[in-house]
Amino acid sequence: EVIVGILCRDIAWRVKYKRERILGLKCWLYRTRGILQALRTSPYCQDGLIRCIIAPLEDLLNVSSWESEFFSEIELCFDEVKEFTPKPADLSLVASISPSYLTKIQEEFHKDRIIQAKFVLSQNIGYNGTYVGLGSEGVSLRVDGNIFKVFDLVHDRRMLPSEESL
Repeated sequence: EVIVGILCRDIAWRVKYKRERILGLKCWLYRTRGILQALRTSPYCQDGLIRCIIAPLEDLLNVSSWESEFFSEIELCFDEVKEFTPKPADLSLVASISPSYLTKIQEEFHKDRIIQAKFVLSQNIGYNGTYVGLGSEGVSLRVDGNIFKVFDLVHDRRMLPSEESL
């Protein structure tokens, strides 16, 4: 994430970004270790808390390990990317792709979801639908002049439409 962030900056700003990002991560590391130390010395701290939470986090957040395995690696990689200049992108191909072609790609990529949604729709209303699109929660299908959405990836059941609205 840090190296990609460096590459996203203009060459003149890369050293400053790297320095600020590393300092920010070091502040987070020391702040978190301080919280763990405060927990360990708290009168409410019990052996189970130390064994199950504090000790594993202290091992994970070992400063010398972070210095040798993370921060020093960023420094090594930085020498390779600090002067990197990408070739200009030719976006004419992307602009020439038709929306129907993109729909076909999406349809192929999500074939299993679409087949299952068509099956569910035909079981419930007796008609096979034509694929229209899909989103983060379901697949939209057209039957005659109506659009139906078959919910297949609901993250929160409260967001489903009620029986009455269906």
